[in-house]
This record gives sequence, structure tokens and C-alpha cells, in this order.
Amino acid sequence: MEELVRLRQELHRHPEVSGKERETGKRLRFFLSRYQPTELITGIAGEGMAAVYKAPQDGPTLLFRCDMDALPIHEISNKQYKSVNPGVSHTCGHDGHMAMVSGLAMKLKENPINRGRVVLLYQPEEENGHGALKSLRRLRELNLYPDYAFAIHNMPKYSTGSIILGNYSFAAASKGLVVKLIGRNSHAAYPEAGINPSLAVAEIIQGLTELSRSKIFSKFILITIIHVRVGEIAFGTSPGYGEVLCTLRAFADSDMKLLTEKSLELVRQAGSKHGLVVESSFSDDFPAAVCDPILTELTKDLATELGHKIVMLSEPNRWSEDFSHFTVRGPGVILGLGAGENHPDLHSPDYDFPDHILPVGVDFMDRITTHFLR
Repeated sequence: MEELVRLRQELHRHPEVSGKERETGKRLRFFLSRYQPTELITGIAGEGMAAVYKAPQDGPTLLFRCDMDALPIHEISNKQYKSVNPGVSHTCGHDGHMAMVSGLAMKLKENPINRGRVVLLYQPEEENGHGALKSLRRLRELNLYPDYAFAIHNMPKYSTGSIILGNYSFAAASKGLVVKLIGRNSHAAYPEAGINPSLAVAEIIQGLTELSRSKIFSKFILITIIHVRVGEIAFGTSPGYGEVLCTLRAFADSDMKLLTEKSLELVRQAGSKHGLVVESSFSDDFPAAVCDPILTELTKDLATELGHKIVMLSEPNRWSEDFSHFTVRGPGVILGLGAGENHPDLHSPDYDFPDHILPVGVDFMDRITTHFLR
């Protein structure tokens, strides 16, 4: 696994944010060239790629997906392989995800499949929620749409090497709501001559906060205000423009639909009350990651065979994952791999993927491959 560790650390040292994964792709293509996929298809959803391993006999298509992008977070580290790109770092562990899937390429060369196909998907733009849908469209065009799709996400705060599964739902749905309130500027000495959005902004924030405490939802929901703006810093001016940005979150897609409707209704009412033009839009839209029950049970059985500790989540993770676009379109499972109880949290500036769990992820994906295709 020394070669895999070197790859992981090289990827860690050169992180790239969503939509900018060009050098990451080059490094991965160089690595994969030594492990001779039947076909290596580039340009998927931008800088993404698919390494395809095809057997002589027909059979199902398995897809193992990893994410390529890093985060706009400054890394705090004294490691030799710390990020050389200021303000960008692999503090979610996508470098480890790419290394594990690349390790499966090594296994497939060493022990080829007997039937079907394995698609190793290196997917860009996971963090902004754009990559999965674009990748799915391209896979369909290439006749590489999977019969079964799998993804592994490292998870700190769980014992090293444990396998974490949802009770058929692994991660929450989420989306970003952007509200723009357009009024009219005036002199600050004559605010009555303009239409100032500040009262509407205050009412929207209060209303969204109250909505997040409502009992009309079947499961957990959350609204987090992430940004507020009213006008510019000019003491002689009464502003005519305001913005409220928030993240909507829900464990169930049905609750997300209701939460979206209620939030938009609240925003429209506040805008109308204060004579404002309201524009609303959504960003970073992730469905709930609802996993296939049969595949989930199979994954649990295979993990048990390999002697892994199994953790079944009592409720989905609050964070979201764009692999959910795969799970809502066909049989798929995203599972967690324990990174250690005392390991730093995801998205924290001192997070670093633990290299010693790389073989655990590789061997587990290889075991899934054996079950279906060997």
C-alpha cells in the first residue's frame, strides 16, 4: 500500500476546488495508466473520468464513485505533504476517497473480473452539488449506467475501520435558498421616500427561525441562516436592496418539499407586505441519500464476513452528499468508513485522511466486486 499512500499524499498536497480539478485529473490518469483499464474515458462532468474494467462475459455493471474536489479552507498542518495551494485543502478526505478507488484498480489488474464491468468514477464538483447529475447524464450517453452503485465516505468520531450504514437513509437532503429583495434607495434623511428592505429581512429571518421549530414536519428539519446583506455601508443612504441566504435541510425528501414551499410562501408574504420585488433561487441542491434496502443488507453481510464492526445510524447524517443523485435513480449504497473516535472533524482546518484505513476501503470494495463479478 506504499504506492497508494504516496498517491493520497500527492493528491493532498495539490488540492483543487470544485470545477478546477485539472491537475488532480492528470495525476490520476498517470497512476491509472499502470493498471490498464479496458478503457479510460475523460471529460466527464468537466475534469472527471471513468476507468472501465470489462470482463469477457456479460454481467452487471458495478460503479464505485469517488469525489475529486477540495475545499476553500486554509489547512493547519506541519506535515510534509500539506497543501501547497493557499486557502485550499482536502479537509473532507476526498484525497483518501480517490486513493481507495485507485487501490481497487490495482486489485482489478491483479485479480481480473470474470463477468460484467466495473466502472471507477472519479467525479468532480461534489462539494457544490453539481458533479453527480452531470456525471450521470454522461454515463448514460456512454452506455455506462450502473446496475449497482457504491461510494465510501470517511467518518471521524467512529472507531477505526468500522463500517457505518444508514437504516436505508444515510444523509440528509439540503439546498441553498437565495432571496433577493428589491425596493428603492432614498436619502437617509428621507427614508419615507424609498422602500427599505430591512424590516422585511428581519421578518424573514424571524419567520424562518420559527418555521424550523414547527411541528408540521414528519422528521428532522433545519434552517440555517448563512448570509444577510442590506444595502451598502453609506450613512447618507437608505438602502433599496437586501439579501437573505440560508440552507434548508431535512432527513426526508417529502419534508424538504414542504419546507421549500413554506419558506417561499413566507418570503413572498414579507416582500408583499413591504412593497418589495422578491426574487428567489436555489443552489447546492442535494436529495436525501436513501439507499437500496437489499444492497444495504448485502453490504452489512459482506462487512460482517470481513470481520468489520458494523454501526447502524440511529438517524441519517445531517450533512448531505451528492451521491444521493445516484441512489434516487437506481440501486445504490453510500457507507461510512470509521476514521477514528479522536480524529478531527470533517471540514476542520486540521483534518487529514488517515492513511491506515486505505486498505480497509480497498479490500471492502474488492469484496463487493468479488460477490457480483468473480
